[in-house]
Amino acid sequence: MVPITGNFASETPVSKVVSTAISAAFEAGWADPKKLSQAAQRAKILQNQALEALSSGLGIRVDQIEIVGESELATYLCIAGFLEPEKQLAVGEIDRGKIRAFTRTHLNHSMIPVDAHGYLDGGKIPADSLLTLQVANGETGIRQDLEKLAARARIIVLDATYSGTRIPLGDRWDGAIFSANAWGGPSGISVMAISNPSQWRYPLPHIAPIRTPGGYSLPLLLGAAVAMENFSEDPQRIDALNLYLRQKIAALIPSAIVVGDTSAKLSNFQTIVIPGTVSEMLVRELEASAFSVDAGSACSPADLVPSHVLAAMGLPTEGSLRLTLRQEHTEADIDALVHALVEVCRNF
Repeated sequence: MVPITGNFASETPVSKVVSTAISAAFEAGWADPKKLSQAAQRAKILQNQALEALSSGLGIRVDQIEIVGESELATYLCIAGFLEPEKQLAVGEIDRGKIRAFTRTHLNHSMIPVDAHGYLDGGKIPADSLLTLQVANGETGIRQDLEKLAARARIIVLDATYSGTRIPLGDRWDGAIFSANAWGGPSGISVMAISNPSQWRYPLPHIAPIRTPGGYSLPLLLGAAVAMENFSEDPQRIDALNLYLRQKIAALIPSAIVVGDTSAKLSNFQTIVIPGTVSEMLVRELEASAFSVDAGSACSPADLVPSHVLAAMGLPTEGSLRLTLRQEHTEADIDALVHALVEVCRNF
């Protein structure tokens, strides 16, 4: 097996400082913070410190934060808590698959189309609707105009699972969903934010007044907080790397479609489409050359499901690759990746 020397895939191991914090937390934070023992009190202190760190990093109040151990459960709870049977639920055609699937279970729903640049058609948003709005797309990096679109709906749930701390939520939001992966934290821990509790109700069967089930791992929460405190990224550097990547692709593979090339975007994510190629073969051949990349839909990558995002934008879905750029990447890394891709394309 060829060792991967160039990782441009979305997944990456947590840093040593985060893994060390998680290991230490299993020793110090194993007790239930809701109980009264000394160990539970220590765990409660660690929990509060972690929530303060997340609050500071995300720019929201501690009392607005709820921790959920499963990202899709956080998605469901956040949306369903604002939803009533008669309420119109609106979601973009490029939003995550789980959000679109949940939307289709609601009788009164609207799927909002996008144009060729990946922007939602604001004119199709019902005025009195609950709108789930993706801050930045995890395949293309394309950003939506949050202020403009939010003004067209009554309740706004922002999906910040890919953007994380990189893009502020702004003033117009009622609920928000975050994933710790976005700032280098561990999987299995998510953040749900509720701006105004009086608008939201717990949608699952319950006895006590609660906002989440509460069954999450405290060590993973501490790992997410440590990752937040240590997260550092120069957006100008990432922008420059993305521009360099797009220029190299355009120069060496002129037939390639660089998705969102002229759109406002988060530069960490870039999709390219190479007509006449096969996504799965591109991924396998690049891996044989020591480069790891993604293909298919960002929310259903396991079986290379064709990208609904590209389809919604009117682009071909076959021959697409998803690249994730990070702080540690260099222009030399991009040169090596693009030259490897050129050699792979010669086989088609």
